[in-house]
Amino acid sequence: MSQSIEIKSVDAEQVRRCMDEYAARLLASNPAVEEIIVFGSFVEDTYAPGSDLDVFIVLTSAQQRPRDRIPDFLPNRFPAPMDIFPFTRAEMAELDSSPLLVAIRKSNWRYKRSGTPADRDPLATE
Repeated sequence: MSQSIEIKSVDAEQVRRCMDEYAARLLASNPAVEEIIVFGSFVEDTYAPGSDLDVFIVLTSAQQRPRDRIPDFLPNRFPAPMDIFPFTRAEMAELDSSPLLVAIRKSNWRYKRSGTPADRDPLATE
């Protein structure tokens, strides 16, 4: 019996271009989106074939629970799997010092709505 191996590669530049486009569309179309933060293996340059893109979305407000919001933010097409974490500032404050918040604080791959101060801490409450 013959075994086969499937080798997949990651085109990081394509992922970056697609993320730039996705973020621009999301910020332009959804006024509740304040900031988009990419974190995890793509930011730390430790990604490998099969790695997903971790995307934290800071919202000004939301009615649904965080997990129920995820389908609203999934792109139709993307060159890598994506995990989306859509949270309001109040919900972020409840997460306190979780590993998730530690990871997003370290990230420098961010997209902000025009007019949002670049030095504003996404974890600060209003």
